[in-house]
Amino acid sequence: MFHRPWPAAHIVNTFHDFRLSSHGSRGFFNGRRHNSSMTSPKTSHESALSRLVTTRRAALAAGGATAAVLLAACGNSGSKEGKQASDSGASDATPALPEPTQSAAVSVPFDESKPYLEFNPDSEGPVVELLVDYRCPHCKLFAEAQDKDIRELVEKGYINYRVYPRPMLDMRTGLSFSNDTASAVVASWVEDPKLFWDMNEAMFALQPESPEDHTPDTAEVAEAAVKAGASEEVKKAVLDEKYRDYVATIEEVGQERQVGTPTVYIDGEEWMGDGEQPGTLKVDLVKAIAAKAKK
Repeated sequence: MFHRPWPAAHIVNTFHDFRLSSHGSRGFFNGRRHNSSMTSPKTSHESALSRLVTTRRAALAAGGATAAVLLAACGNSGSKEGKQASDSGASDATPALPEPTQSAAVSVPFDESKPYLEFNPDSEGPVVELLVDYRCPHCKLFAEAQDKDIRELVEKGYINYRVYPRPMLDMRTGLSFSNDTASAVVASWVEDPKLFWDMNEAMFALQPESPEDHTPDTAEVAEAAVKAGASEEVKKAVLDEKYRDYVATIEEVGQERQVGTPTVYIDGEEWMGDGEQPGTLKVDLVKAIAAKAKK
């Protein structure tokens, strides 16, 4: 589900926002991903800006640019077709899932030494990693398209799921929204991992739809966490920035891997499918689950 089209008057500000997150890094989702590299050479940055100018002119010429078209320009540094993207075509036969190993997700208590939140550590299925920023529009579209399937596979124990909530875009916007929302998700996990899915949805719901819309501040994020089911202790943790340093270590992982958001790995291999198309990830996950079950 795409957002309402952004008015033409917002295009300049929109592309300014894209420029803040357009440092060179490989992309997927047909190039629709926020990039994370903070140390790209000047020439790479100039090349990215040149592409944005070209896309902006095309959007202006078209007149009725939609959010989907505008977002497609974000972080586009030359997408590539991955093996998993081609494997998820409709003509491929999807294998049947084995019998589920459990009826509810098994969560790992918070461990500050691990830069991720983890479900089903003992699963015999594939390890699935998601790097996400709650400010990133493509992360929200990804969640809307894929989270239902991911949650189903997690609940039944088919996959070992690891979530890396990153504050990547704060470095470009100068705001604290990415850090605040990531911290809220972490703080709620510390309190009760069962809150994760509701908190995940609540944080995406706070995301502004356009660059000119209001961006919730720390107090508003903390209050939203309480409304999503967290306690006053979680609210206090967000307000006190208790997990700022921990969230910063998660961002370091993204920087080291030189990837943007959202990024998915299946058993260490970067998934190259269209994350905004419902069902695409599940097809490849089911194949990975079936392959491991045969071993």
